[in-house]
Amino acid sequence: MAWGTEYIGALLIALGIVLTLVRRKRRFDRTNKFGIEQFPSYWEKLGTDFRDGLYRYSALLLLFIGVLILAFRYEDSWGWMVTIPVYAYMLFLLLGS
Repeated sequence: MAWGTEYIGALLIALGIVLTLVRRKRRFDRTNKFGIEQFPSYWEKLGTDFRDGLYRYSALLLLFIGVLILAFRYEDSWGWMVTIPVYAYMLFLLLGS
């Protein structure tokens, strides 16, 4: 693998962190001084929850992929701590439950 993998992994991790911060900022902006979220309607709440869920799972996926890219790149030094559970899970999927 070339030097580009480190940059891609770091970029994915940074994007995941940014999405997490955006989701938390959106939730903070919706709260009143008592810490209760305010919505104009029920449908607005459903749409907001859906968008926040997309942000959350997108951030989780980006963080996970970024860490895996870096772990596979540095498997000989520290990446084995991340890749051994991944390999064990892949073996579990191959053998069946």
